[in-house]
Parts: sequence; C-alpha cells; structure tokens
Amino acid sequence: MFFLSKLLGQQIKDSASEPVGTLSDIVVSLERKYPAATKFQVKRGKHKSLYDWDLVRSFEESQTLLRLPAAELKEVEPVEGEVFLAGDILDKQIVDTEGHKLIRVNDLQLARANGNLRVVGVDISGGAIMRRLGLAKLAQKLSRRVQPSLIDWKTVEPVSSETTGMRLKLTHDKLALLHPADIADIANELPPDERVAVVEALEDEVAADTVEEMHPDFQAALLTDMDERKAAALLSEMDPDDAADLLADLPEEKAAALLASMRRKEARDVKQLLQYEEDTAGGIMTTEYVAFPPGLTAGEAIDMLRRLEPDAETIYYLYVVDDDGHLVGALSLRDLILAWRDNKVADFMETHLISVRDDASLDEVAQVVAKYNLLAVPVIDEDNVMKGIITIDDAIDITLPLTWKKRLPKIFG
Repeated sequence: MFFLSKLLGQQIKDSASEPVGTLSDIVVSLERKYPAATKFQVKRGKHKSLYDWDLVRSFEESQTLLRLPAAELKEVEPVEGEVFLAGDILDKQIVDTEGHKLIRVNDLQLARANGNLRVVGVDISGGAIMRRLGLAKLAQKLSRRVQPSLIDWKTVEPVSSETTGMRLKLTHDKLALLHPADIADIANELPPDERVAVVEALEDEVAADTVEEMHPDFQAALLTDMDERKAAALLSEMDPDDAADLLADLPEEKAAALLASMRRKEARDVKQLLQYEEDTAGGIMTTEYVAFPPGLTAGEAIDMLRRLEPDAETIYYLYVVDDDGHLVGALSLRDLILAWRDNKVADFMETHLISVRDDASLDEVAQVVAKYNLLAVPVIDEDNVMKGIITIDDAIDITLPLTWKKRLPKIFG
C-alpha cells in the first residue's frame, strides 16, 4: 500500500540510475472501478514532463526506476477519461454519509493490483494532513490510537467539468441519504447542468427541501432548466411561501406554466401568497397552519392533529378561529396535551394575542418576533381574518444575511 503524499517528491532515475527529476503527479484512467495509473509527471526545475506509466521498471516509496535512458524518454499528453491525482483530486470535496457533511480528500491510498498501480481508497483523516506536512512519524503514532478514516474508492463517483475541474461526490442513491442542507451545499458548487441532474435524481420531497436550502441566486435558474413536470412536483412539495418566492423570481410565462402543472390545492395556496408584496408580512407568511373552532374539545383537537399530520414547524402554536375565519385565540401544543380530553378549547386558549397585519413591513415583523420571543406569529387582515403564520425560520431569513444563517445550527423545521 502507498499513500500519494509519500510518493510525491520522490526521486526518479533512468535506466542508468541517473536522476531525471522528482515525481510531481500520477495520472490515472477512470474507466475501471479502481483507477489504474497510466502516466506519471516528472518535475525538473520549473519544467514538468508527462510520460507513459509503461516506462516504469521499479516503483517504491523511496524512488522510481525507469526502463530507458533519459535521452530516449518521449513526452505524452493526457487523454479523455484521465485525471491527475494531485492536481485534480487531492484537496477536493467529498460527501461523508456517516457525518452528513462535506469533507476533503486529504490523501489517496494506492496499491499494486494485477501488475498495475491502482487507486483503492480516500484518506480523510487528520493524520493524512500531518503526513503531507512532513510529520509522518507523528501521523503514524496517531494512527495507532485512532482508526484511520479511509473510504473505499468504489463508493465515490468522480465528476469532471470545465468549470469545477474535478470534484468527488457519492453516487446519487447515496446522495439522497444526506440532509437537504448538505445536498444544497453540493449543488451550489456544481455547474448548472450537473446541478439540475443532482436535483432531478432526488425524490420530490427531498428535492424540494434541497432547493429551499440552496442559494437564492441558483434557485430560479434551476427551475428554468429542469423538466417542467419535475419542477412542478418539486414546487408542490415546497412550503407555499418558499414556492411563491421562487415563482416570483421567474418570468411570468414560466411561472404561469408551472402553477398550472402544480397540484390544485398547493397551487391555490401559492396564488394567494403571490397577491402580496414581497416585502410585507403577507409576502413571507405560509398558509400552512392548524386552526380549530372554539367549540372543539381537547380530545377532538388531538384527534384532528393526528389526521392532519402537520409539519413540525406549523404546530409551534395552534390557533382558534370562528366560523368566519376571525382569529379568536391561540394555544401551545403543550397546553393541548395537558388539558383534559373533555375540556373545550375555548376554555383554555389564550385570547390576548400578538399578531401582525398582512401589509406590515418586514422590519415590523422582525421586531414583533424578537420582542415577544415568538416561535411563530399569526398574520391577519384588516378585519382580523387569519391569513397565515410567519415562523421563526422565516424571521431569521429577513433579519440575518444568508452567509450568517448558514452558520447557525439547523434547529427549526
């Protein structure tokens, strides 16, 4: 077994044992499950030359011996399907399904197999970094105490492109195991065609969550390039407020076509939200919330929740509305669970409510949420008819820059 970091910089000698230069890279072909070395790069001064791997007679960590004298060596060029291990793969990102995060290729493990030198593993450990810094002995001591972090090469899928060079990611089926925020991080770094391919390969619900987490600069372009049926299904799975924001960024003709292809109920909710100005409470609220009539008992309300199976973020608070949709009360999920089953909701609901008008500014919304430490705030119209809710994660969206929000722990939703 070899590690690439320990091979780079080793001396290369020709058939007469005369120095040719030092090893600066190894080129492999990606045609097989475990890529085989096809060429090697030699550095002499500032000049780098590429030669066929067939010229190698002996290959060890200490030095490489060639079959021909230096004068007879002929330079070659890489061909399609070949990559440079140090130049194209080392330090690139890879997805770790165990830790659900992006990590770096710190080193590559190689082995002799069937007369060839092949890439067999990816080292993501801290010890690999120490090896590359020349602290090999310390790395060896560390490896005795800590299990090496090696990933079998066959579990990764190389993806090359003109814009990103070489990056590594897990195959699409393994990609779906990640948290949508992690998939979004990957998609943000891909060129447009690869970004579309990744999202279209996901289940609709996962794809929707992923798009919600993506950088706003890429969301509209992604939907424009996607298959229309897939894009409409994705929008139907998204929170209505997020779907409305996204459609508002699209050309009117494209947005209308996608709305027409969405599921009827979801399209109706999104159309309602599109009527509001983007920088108002109505423009950022969601129409997904739970409301009960005041005459319902606690037991009946719990049974209703079980039938609805609402998303977690929509039941921070439960709301009480009359037959005309007027907001008359609110209660927490804790209040509902602790109440006796026969108690009427109207008997233990809170009637002194904090709310915002649907035409309120975003600054006003942020101030209300912060002042009263709310996880969600109801949105009403001028007649006190409930229109939706604004959740804490939406409040964070309007108060923090995107780069700051990305650093926060995902504790909502």
